[in-house]
Amino acid sequence: MKKTMLILAAVLLAAVSCDKHTDRRREQTDPVEVVLTKPSDWSIQYKGRENYTEADGYVSRVERVSVRCPGADYYILRTISPDDLKELYKNDLKEFFETEARYLREDAFNYKEKVTDYLYYEDVQDYLLDRIRMGNWLMFLVGMDGDGYITGSYAETSVNIPEETPTEGYNKWIGEWNIGNGKIVYPVSIEKSEANYTYILRGWETGDSIDSAKGEQMDQEYLEAEYDNYNGNLYFKSQYLGTYTENNVGIDELFLGKIDYQGGSTAENGIWIITDEGLDLAAGVMNEGNATATVSGCNVNVNLGNKTVETVFSFMQYIAAYMNGNNVEYSEYNQNVPQFPLTMDRTRSSVNRPAWKPRPATRSSVHHAQIREHSDRQGQTARGAVKVR
Repeated sequence: MKKTMLILAAVLLAAVSCDKHTDRRREQTDPVEVVLTKPSDWSIQYKGRENYTEADGYVSRVERVSVRCPGADYYILRTISPDDLKELYKNDLKEFFETEARYLREDAFNYKEKVTDYLYYEDVQDYLLDRIRMGNWLMFLVGMDGDGYITGSYAETSVNIPEETPTEGYNKWIGEWNIGNGKIVYPVSIEKSEANYTYILRGWETGDSIDSAKGEQMDQEYLEAEYDNYNGNLYFKSQYLGTYTENNVGIDELFLGKIDYQGGSTAENGIWIITDEGLDLAAGVMNEGNATATVSGCNVNVNLGNKTVETVFSFMQYIAAYMNGNNVEYSEYNQNVPQFPLTMDRTRSSVNRPAWKPRPATRSSVHHAQIREHSDRQGQTARGAVKVR
């Protein structure tokens, strides 16, 4: 993911800013050597995919997982593909568990939260999780203590998630589009990733709208966008893309949303980068005829100062995050990105580009893609905000 020389924009790290990306702070190794054991009365069971109706009537597709772990103080749920376990961890489960626990402690530290806020504790419980990707998975119930270290006790199961047959609604987004606000326009392609779930989107922050002197053509990158089975919309999500090194500095490449807040004090008003992953940044709604679509920013609750504000995303873009001394700083590859709402104009109903190549899996990417307990799509709340201007 090597780039040309990155022009690092100065950013103001506000008091509420914090970093979710877990490969920027390291700590001492686990203090106690543990031995893995599989208690006979512990179990984890995948019960399948189902529809879940949220409070506002919205229907989500979720995965039901049942766990049983008598005597556990805390635990986490983790997945990894057999191939990634072999390639990244040499099939060493203990190293995988300890690495995930370390990432978890770093997340809690960065957000100034308690480690136990990230842990489950019910002895017997069914969980509804966000949708799991297709493929073969190993699913683990991992015992934890209150300080965020593994206890050594665990349970496991194997899961195979088949790909669904693509629907007409899913297929209608595939093709090539111009997306922008008239002044700034990007030529993008939307390609199949997983039927009825995700797309590969290439071309954001590319083309003639990029400033040749100050900007960066992001033509080496791709995003994942989501298809919504309930309303047929296309959702742009905040996401971790990968990590690369430039000038001996480790840089996390991200796709994040920004808000333009003007409803508070001088310190609160301005442009803020929202650093959370997994948020809905914008929704694309197809217009009649399937030749055009409108993209609008999604609602988000953000903690600014001592209050939580309800606002909407104004921008979405590629962002670089890196350590500057003891602080995490965020830099835009391009500052002149279009503000919502955007218009999408179809230019082709198929994609005329070389096949896309998946990024190689890393320990960090495995962590960032971990399963999450489902929460209602409406009323999403962000924890990290960094003021940039």
